Amino acid sequence: MTNKQLLEKLKEDMEMRGFSDHTKASYYRKAKEITEYFGKPMKQVKVQELRDYLLKYLREERGLTEKSVNYYNNVIRFIYDVVIDEPINKRQLPLYKGKRRLPKILSEEELNVFFNVCENYMYKTIFMMIYGSGLRISEATNIRIEDIDSKKMRLFVRNGKGERERYTVLPKASLEMLRECYRRYKPNHPEGYMFLNREGNPLKVERLRVFFRRYRRKAGISEEFIVHSLRHSFATRLVEEGVPLVQVKELLGHSCIRSTMTYVHVANNMQQVDSPLDIFLRKGEEK
Repeated sequence: MTNKQLLEKLKEDMEMRGFSDHTKASYYRKAKEITEYFGKPMKQVKVQELRDYLLKYLREERGLTEKSVNYYNNVIRFIYDVVIDEPINKRQLPLYKGKRRLPKILSEEELNVFFNVCENYMYKTIFMMIYGSGLRISEATNIRIEDIDSKKMRLFVRNGKGERERYTVLPKASLEMLRECYRRYKPNHPEGYMFLNREGNPLKVERLRVFFRRYRRKAGISEEFIVHSLRHSFATRLVEEGVPLVQVKELLGHSCIRSTMTYVHVANNMQQVDSPLDIFLRKGEEK
């Protein structure tokens, strides 16, 4: 199998497994990059060459993060396990152990400052909706007019992660802002997208990131906060308010409750807890 044939079969295998468009495009780019690096049929590439590629080239020479190297590793595994159908010894190509990092969330003060500096009304509407409905950035740009259910105050999310569909809460404030957006910008797209660029096409994710960075800088907020931090903040607030985890899971569109459990740890870290020693001493003083 030539590498050209490999890439074509890769497309078919991803399509048959129902990969999202984003994943298909990402896997294809990485697979093309990998095949071009070795410059010979992947069947002829030895395990040691793959190890050197991951460790010496990607990690040491290019300085990629462990997470990024793992992504390339997963693409390599998919190539051999599925496309070529000649599984490799994964113990020789181990993944880096994931380091548990709690998601960053914005305080109420930071949210207030950030939303206040959003000068463009459409982008302000989107960012507030991401926070108010717990959307991923791509889900926000893909919202269509028909997805807005003002009677039941809910939002239909059609292009979630893993192509999963769901409903999430629609804040009253977001509904009013969406109506104002409709009046101001009069979106007119054949497929009914709510947010359009100047050319009348659906708004791109990267454009939204550009504006987020612009307003983040203007608000003086740390660069460690990204658009997805608004979604993290949504989930954490719900947990703090005592919303059942199962319900939070459904609103976020998680496939596994373990992903949702992360926000329990964040919420616990945010809450002030009295030390058992202080409680013990306080009780002693009361006697």
